[in-house]
Amino acid sequence: MTGTQSSLLFAALLAVSLLGLGRDLWTPDEPREAEIGREMWLAPSVVPTLNGERFIEKPPLYYWAVAGAYALAGGPSPAAARAVSAAAAFGTLLLVCLWGRGVFSQGVGIAAAIGLATSAQFMWTSHSIVMDSLLMLSTTAALWAAHALVRGGANRGTLLAFYLGVLAALWTKGLIGPVLIAASLLTYAALRRSFAVLRPLHPFAGAGFVLLMTAALAAAIAADAGWGAVREWLWVNHVERVTNPVATGHDQPVLYYLWTLPAAVFPWWLPFAALFRPSTWTRAATPWGDAKVFFGAATLGMTLLLSVPATKRGLYLMPVLPPLFLLLAAVAAEWWTKTAAPRLRNAAWLAQGVCVALFAAVPAAFAIGYLRVVDARAVLFLGVVAALLGALAVFSLRGAGAQALATLGACSLAAAVGLLAVTAPLAAPRKDMSPFVAWVGAQLPRSETLYVTGEIDETLDGIVPFVTGRRAVAIGAAEIEATRPRFVLVQGKNGASAAAALAAPYRRLASSEVGSDRYLALWSRDDEPLGAPPQHEPSSSPGQ
Repeated sequence: MTGTQSSLLFAALLAVSLLGLGRDLWTPDEPREAEIGREMWLAPSVVPTLNGERFIEKPPLYYWAVAGAYALAGGPSPAAARAVSAAAAFGTLLLVCLWGRGVFSQGVGIAAAIGLATSAQFMWTSHSIVMDSLLMLSTTAALWAAHALVRGGANRGTLLAFYLGVLAALWTKGLIGPVLIAASLLTYAALRRSFAVLRPLHPFAGAGFVLLMTAALAAAIAADAGWGAVREWLWVNHVERVTNPVATGHDQPVLYYLWTLPAAVFPWWLPFAALFRPSTWTRAATPWGDAKVFFGAATLGMTLLLSVPATKRGLYLMPVLPPLFLLLAAVAAEWWTKTAAPRLRNAAWLAQGVCVALFAAVPAAFAIGYLRVVDARAVLFLGVVAALLGALAVFSLRGAGAQALATLGACSLAAAVGLLAVTAPLAAPRKDMSPFVAWVGAQLPRSETLYVTGEIDETLDGIVPFVTGRRAVAIGAAEIEATRPRFVLVQGKNGASAAAALAAPYRRLASSEVGSDRYLALWSRDDEPLGAPPQHEPSSSPGQ
């Protein structure tokens, strides 16, 4: 690869990583995470807070990073908060590219990075205000160092990098971070039928290090918020996530990732399907054999571990994706360059192109089917993708593998751009509570408390203070009857708008439906506010 080509690849990955960061906060996770970061920026501490209350689900490293981004940006904003995920994702892509080039070949490293950047789960989560991208960078760095050590590249710097990655994973999301790394390495040792391969990692000393660092984190939490916070962190958010899904949410069956993982790697289904061909694993004696086993072990070990807890989500797969895409790129390179007959290889190019076309069609299909609008941006974008797919077909029929691969990569990057630049703006009215909440905040005098009632959740606890600068103070029906505050914000969920009503003398001033399951309404007991509700919220309506 020439210097110009390397620069173009770097620029393309950077552009995809940074695209779409400026949209407002989307439900359900982003308002909570952005507000926790804002409160950390206002009052740095070890224990995070949400709406002024202790929120000790996770350690503080991610929230420190978001607070730092706010400081660099001159204040809180969705783009600054989202930049932490984007930076972690871009760092992971560079690491994957370099790792693949060092272990396999330059082409495999590039293919792995592009495939990862344009996979459905990675692309969406890396542009969201959630901590899983930072966890992914930590686990990937630790596994890269571990792989270098087990291959014989032992040195103190690499060992230090491994344990720094383990420590960052611990301080990002708790014990699940180091345990994911351990599951990968133990699975690799089991497949190699020798736990001696892990000796360069000093595993017993490493286990002591993790225990010591966990104790240090617990002591820091206790010093900041007491031992009750430590119990909440260790018991509720570790043990009960395995045993009590009712309390922690996101209850899913054991086999949840059986269908979630294929969705996460979409549109790269052909190399994913090749993982299940026996011949993929019968050539273990090849130069790439042991590296394939390592990446396969990391993928298998982490996926099995994530399947154990009752709480499961698709974004939890982020640490799994980098080793998986390194494996997919290596398998695809072996099959397409060494095994497949020319006609079969050309057909495979076209089949993979069809998958990318389906991926690229999501913006237009989403706009027409879900949002019920026909947008010129979506139609224009589909024309660009169609032209790229036409070029892919020509190159495939001519057997021009290098040109076909480059066109396929360009097509997938274009699909990612379309999803971020076309779908996100069209979907904003269904996912963004900010305009209505900002309007609510503008109606209240500075000294007025914003009381909220109904089905209050972490999303509302996050969006109200982030957008208005006020705490959301919960109030029940009996308190409303007794104190009769001037304004009350009511939230109903899962179509509960009819039940989310206050009795006279309150009247509804305006309401908004965000998506299909969230309803907001501002009620007042006397004067009508001066402002008008935001017009781009199609469901906002004046009160009767």
